[in-house]
Amino acid sequence: MEISLLCRLYEEADAPCRYQRVSKALEAAIRQGLCLPGEALPTQRALAEALGLTTGTVTHGYAEAAKAGLVSAVTGRGTFVASNRPDVDVLPPPSLLDEAQPQSSVFPARQDDETPVRWNLGFIAPFESLNPSLPEALASLPRRLDPRLLTELQSYHRPAGMERHREAGASWARRYGVSVSARDLLICAGSQHALMTILASLCSPGDRIAAEILSYPLLRQLAWRLRLNLAPIRADACGMLPDALEAACRSNGVRAVYLMPSCRNPTLTRMPEKRRHELVEVCRRHNVLIIEDDVYALALNAEHAAAPFASLAPERTCFIAATSEILGGGLRVAYLCPPEHCLEELEHTISYTISMIPPLMAELASQWILDGTADRVLQAKREEAAARNAMARSIFDGWPLVSRNTGFFCWLPLPEAWTGIRFADAARSEGILVAEGEHFLTGHGTQEHGVRLALGGLNSREELGEALHALARLLER
Repeated sequence: MEISLLCRLYEEADAPCRYQRVSKALEAAIRQGLCLPGEALPTQRALAEALGLTTGTVTHGYAEAAKAGLVSAVTGRGTFVASNRPDVDVLPPPSLLDEAQPQSSVFPARQDDETPVRWNLGFIAPFESLNPSLPEALASLPRRLDPRLLTELQSYHRPAGMERHREAGASWARRYGVSVSARDLLICAGSQHALMTILASLCSPGDRIAAEILSYPLLRQLAWRLRLNLAPIRADACGMLPDALEAACRSNGVRAVYLMPSCRNPTLTRMPEKRRHELVEVCRRHNVLIIEDDVYALALNAEHAAAPFASLAPERTCFIAATSEILGGGLRVAYLCPPEHCLEELEHTISYTISMIPPLMAELASQWILDGTADRVLQAKREEAAARNAMARSIFDGWPLVSRNTGFFCWLPLPEAWTGIRFADAARSEGILVAEGEHFLTGHGTQEHGVRLALGGLNSREELGEALHALARLLER
């Protein structure tokens, strides 16, 4: 990319701060098609000299563009225009229940793709053919509820949710090992809404949010939109390193830390209880809020369950108890269990964003939780996950596949010849969508190259086997 072009766009950019004008100039060049995916940007020092800015200002502008997904940094090589890649965590496959468009049908991964995707292993759709029956649940409502209660489902209620729905939420949270009363939780429209509610309520623009170097990618998007800064923290086989979190807290301060302790997305890392206690000590020393988003914990609950952060540090932990992975992606219900002193502020944010979760959705979730349906579906999904994980381990025998017995996805570390992006592009040329490790980066640090393979989005094990065999052949090439 020509420096003169960026200088012109910088002068035209409308932004209050110099670093934001740098980011706006990069965005304008990319949006207008004046540079191509993969094209190298000028070095930060060279652009700073051309614009008469400090190198730090340009570095800040490049970082803002990276948060927006416009550019990506490669350690030792420089910064490049990002590829126009599908966002695998917000691009669902065709509905498994739509007979007119079965899962094996072809659909485009993005508008400019020449090769359509036959098998979507990028989006985690957890065995949705095993979801509880929505028609049966709706048909049972008039039998279970008298007309007055049915009418209540059409009315306005407290943003926190109806009392009986919160009682069901407390029952669901106890399955995660979180002891909470109905009055001490809030009902949100899914775990993503719960996360946004926490960040918008309890953090301020400019605050730093710590997360592992590879972490849930929508955290990066939310942080960018809320003007929060992500602090990537090193991790090992046991999860986030306490010393690394301590260093981040001492250097520039950390307002909150985001953790998926039982099964980190995408690497399936399980954090042992000793490590959890060590991180709690760091958070207490530096008054750091803990955001515990353990969405896959129930699927793996039988595998060496450890005490949740919500029980180790209840005074500073916001725990998110999700239901969508078990009861269906369209049932946007999650239970947010925060410290008592945060309840009022969080409820205000719910009222400002969605007013309240639709009571009908909360009623369905409550019915399935209380009548045992949720537990039966969870067990069925665990059994199907176990069979598919066994298949994946067999197909990738000899490769360092990371798999959990009842996990909903696997992590495939790649040989040195591959980066995650290169492997994902090669897989897409074979009609397979996977989630490259670079998609999960919270910063510009180096990381183990790999791809995440979702196991539950395809209708049959046979289809999954075809896709996995194709990937194995790709590795062998």
